[in-house]
Amino acid sequence: MDKIYMVLLLLMIIPILICIRYARKIKSDVAVSIVKCLVFAIITILSNGLFVFSIDETFAYLMEALYLFSYDMVLIYILQYSQQYTMVFNEISPFRTGCFIVAYLDGISLFANTFLHNVFTLNKVSYMNYELFHIGTKSVFYHLHFVFAFCLVLCTIASFITKITRIPYFYRKKYFPILVVICVILVLNVVCDLSEFPVDLSLPFFVFAAILICYLSLYRSPKELVDKTLSIVVTEMNNMVICFDINNECVYANDRALEMFCTSEGSLQAVSEYVKAWLAENDIESRDSLEWSDQKTIDNEIHYFDIEYRKLFDQKKEYIGFFLNLVDNTEKHLALEQERYLATHDTLTGLYNKSHFAVKSAEILKSHPDEEWLLLSSNIKDFKLINDLFGMEKGNEVLKMEAGLLKERCRDGIVYGRIGGDKFAVCMPKARFQEEYFTDAIQTMGQVFNNDLYHLHIYIGVYEITDINEDISIMCDKANFAIKTLNENYARSIAYYNDTILNNTILEKQLVGDFDQALKEKQFCMYLQPQMTSEGKMLGAEALVRWQHPKRGLIFPGDFIEVFEKTGLIYRLDRFIWELAVQKLARWQQEGHSDLYISVNISTKDFYYMNVYETITALVEKYRIIPSTLKLEITETAIMTGTAGELDMIEQFRKYGFQVEIDDFGSGYSSFNTLKDMDVDVLKIDMGFLRTSKPENLEKSMSILNMIISLSKTLGLSVVTEGVETKEQVVKLTQMGCRIYQGYYFSKPIPVEEFEKRYM
Repeated sequence: MDKIYMVLLLLMIIPILICIRYARKIKSDVAVSIVKCLVFAIITILSNGLFVFSIDETFAYLMEALYLFSYDMVLIYILQYSQQYTMVFNEISPFRTGCFIVAYLDGISLFANTFLHNVFTLNKVSYMNYELFHIGTKSVFYHLHFVFAFCLVLCTIASFITKITRIPYFYRKKYFPILVVICVILVLNVVCDLSEFPVDLSLPFFVFAAILICYLSLYRSPKELVDKTLSIVVTEMNNMVICFDINNECVYANDRALEMFCTSEGSLQAVSEYVKAWLAENDIESRDSLEWSDQKTIDNEIHYFDIEYRKLFDQKKEYIGFFLNLVDNTEKHLALEQERYLATHDTLTGLYNKSHFAVKSAEILKSHPDEEWLLLSSNIKDFKLINDLFGMEKGNEVLKMEAGLLKERCRDGIVYGRIGGDKFAVCMPKARFQEEYFTDAIQTMGQVFNNDLYHLHIYIGVYEITDINEDISIMCDKANFAIKTLNENYARSIAYYNDTILNNTILEKQLVGDFDQALKEKQFCMYLQPQMTSEGKMLGAEALVRWQHPKRGLIFPGDFIEVFEKTGLIYRLDRFIWELAVQKLARWQQEGHSDLYISVNISTKDFYYMNVYETITALVEKYRIIPSTLKLEITETAIMTGTAGELDMIEQFRKYGFQVEIDDFGSGYSSFNTLKDMDVDVLKIDMGFLRTSKPENLEKSMSILNMIISLSKTLGLSVVTEGVETKEQVVKLTQMGCRIYQGYYFSKPIPVEEFEKRYM
């Protein structure tokens, strides 16, 4: 009998091993859980069989402990599988971890029972003339084991029931059979335990459970689902699917094809007519498949299609018909056309953009190499101001009007486009260029947009093309160089490029390129222009810069200061001159000339590129000079237009001990009201602002100067007048109350060595 039972157990294990083999081929979390569950199911079956027919009591205790522990593990992996398969409670991973911990503790208790008998005891009973071991007394640990096991089963059942109640009836076939088998195993296990029958009758159902779980979870793909899915996909897909039989008769067309080709009656005949026309244009008789693109006009609209033709064969390789798969790419085609348009045209104006203007200009130049050509570039003066005053819409309106004038006045043979911002460019034959034609257009735009706040003015630069192979962007740059020569000139609108403009630009770039080396080699040197009393006593000097260039010789500041201000290099040059001035003051003060001062200039850009206060005070502390001997000259414009806290910084300078001068007073904002906001020590007036082309206005200018000097004395400010060139000016200014002068009448700026020899 025992041999027959063991054979039955082995027969039960074989299907489970087969299921394990096939489950291991599937790479998924569900398959892994199934494999682990089935492995412990085999251990459960074998341990129960060995327990039933055990002769040795200790061995029986050990097998029963293994049986109960492996049953726990089966249930845990069944629970893990159910959560993964149903995707119900799958996210509760800490719960599963807790289950494993409890199972391991239960296992330790069960295996310890072999010697301690702390969970249960075994008695020998007689069944059918067989002496079998049977569980006798059961401790609380035994009952806790079964409570734990039943909780696992109930959680598993809950997962399946929750899934089944949530899904359509169509899908319940995948879950309901597994739920039934698990319930049967549960019932049989409970019955065996209550009846104290020595053999676990639920074990044979492990085989059914293993087969069902593997098949339904890993291999079954419902045929109804596949057929229904394919039917829906073909019927409702965006592609047009059309089938023909061996007689070339249309037997099927999906909804998309009918919608595209059919008349209101929905007949397949209309579809067939379109398709047969296509087939007639292509040699398909000798082909099993073919793909091509085509276009058809349907209801007066052009449609673009990608077409796939494929013959169909039955299982015996006999021809049974063919089908066409059509993809309507009309939207995609139009989008591509739009994308190509946007890649070559400006979205706002519809003109060529910068890159395509260059391409088309190069093409037209090379196609007419013997003709003379011009490249024109336009620029709207202060265009940003239009956006600031009137908004972006008004700015766009201006741009669109200029584009409209170009479209209207530039005919065939002329290339034009918007090359960026408010810049437009035109490439046209020289023979067709008429200056008044463009000035009229500028005036037309001015009449439309001019108002009390803003007057529209457009500048045009003209470059005569000498080399048709030259890069178009360089041609545009040259035309723009010509525009820069107009500056603030409202009387002229058109400027012509010449090589002098380019040479000046190249010269500026060379100056910028040489700057670092010049600073390193100390090619920049300090010149001093004395500041004198009317009697000729020297009080101090203003520090001015000269560039002793190794190739170009002595360069005056007018040739490079503006360039360095535009490029942002001025702050490095200023700091260099400041240090030279402080070094010289330190030397003079060591030699006993502590009464002499040097004035240094602070550029507007200095405030943006460095902390002027920290830089200058650091130099004073480094060389230990008297702060009042280093006078700081700041232009009125820099103070009143700055945003870097210049007024606060002036107050800090004066507290430190410096004297602060307003340079070129009257040439900037020219408002006496600004004096109340400027806590300074000295007003420096340039005689240049008194120059006038009308002699009758000279007396007015002198009256203004007299008033400035009087007001300065009232405010407790000193006055320095620079640009003094004649004795008469000195006499007149002295009468007005001015006592310090600077200008060519006394001395031009001279090298430091010459200054010291002459005045010290």
